[in-house]
Amino acid sequence: MTMDAKICFDENYKIKAIEPAKFVRAEELEKECGQFVEKISSFSDKVNALVEVLEANAARIDAQKLRAIGLRMAKDNEAEQRSRQQRALQAVINEKRAELDRYTAQFHSLERIENEQKLALEKLTSAQTEVARK
Repeated sequence: MTMDAKICFDENYKIKAIEPAKFVRAEELEKECGQFVEKISSFSDKVNALVEVLEANAARIDAQKLRAIGLRMAKDNEAEQRSRQQRALQAVINEKRAELDRYTAQFHSLERIENEQKLALEKLTSAQTEVARK
């Protein structure tokens, strides 16, 4: 492998180890590489900003999910609690109905006794008036 190094002079009469066209192309390539690096850096910054926004949204979404789960559990517990309360109130109603039925039966029994006593009293009074007439 042999190297054909050509020594040239540029327009300012500086010594160059490569041909002027290649040197110009190398400078253009250097500028393009710099621009590419800037674009990549800008892209990286934008991606980082996007990731931050997405992470913030993900955190907010997770918080809302947890809140929704909590609300669902509270709703389920509320329904269960209402069901328990309804059963307890129904038991109280049943007790009060049974008590009312006992009082009603007792009242009817006392009415019957009262009517029997009135009837007996009427018989006694009518029997006494008949005895007193004789």
